[in-house]
Amino acid sequence: MIKFIKYYTTIILVCSSYSANSKQINTIATINNHIITNVDLMIEIKTLEYLNSQKIIKEQMPSILQQMISEKIKELEVIENKIKINELDVEKKLKIIISNKKKETTNFVKKNIKKKIMNKDSWAKLIKIKYSNKLEINLNEIEQKIKNRNLDKEEINKIMLIEKNKKLNIFSKTFYNEIKGKYLIKTF
Repeated sequence: MIKFIKYYTTIILVCSSYSANSKQINTIATINNHIITNVDLMIEIKTLEYLNSQKIIKEQMPSILQQMISEKIKELEVIENKIKINELDVEKKLKIIISNKKKETTNFVKKNIKKKIMNKDSWAKLIKIKYSNKLEINLNEIEQKIKNRNLDKEEINKIMLIEKNKKLNIFSKTFYNEIKGKYLIKTF
């Protein structure tokens, strides 16, 4: 019961800090039958303000909502593909982020950061699984980059990792663009 009261109080505080109209919980977007509410948006804004140490202005809200929709689509795709990640790794990353900020925040923001970490890691794992057989890098291209630079094995491996990550990012964007069409998205 105490957790419920804390939860309810925090929702009211987060909502009221932005405008008098946000005391109601309203749906602002749907992705298939999943909703994003004004409260979700306010928590996302508080999270971004905490992570970036910068105030969010109203003009940024539409792009933040679009990012939330994108993250929700990725989350749904990860769930559909039954991708699991190590919860301890997520907790470690969360602790590092929180300790680096050196300032306190609400549990809602912490939970949102944790969710973001889980979504990002799960999505990356999904992309690696789906495209691992297509992940070939052009060794000639890498040889051109390291030619005349006298690099040791570790530096060469770093360059190869960077090139693999570039390919994974391309695959990630391509896959996202392919799947987002299967989701019915409405904004209000």
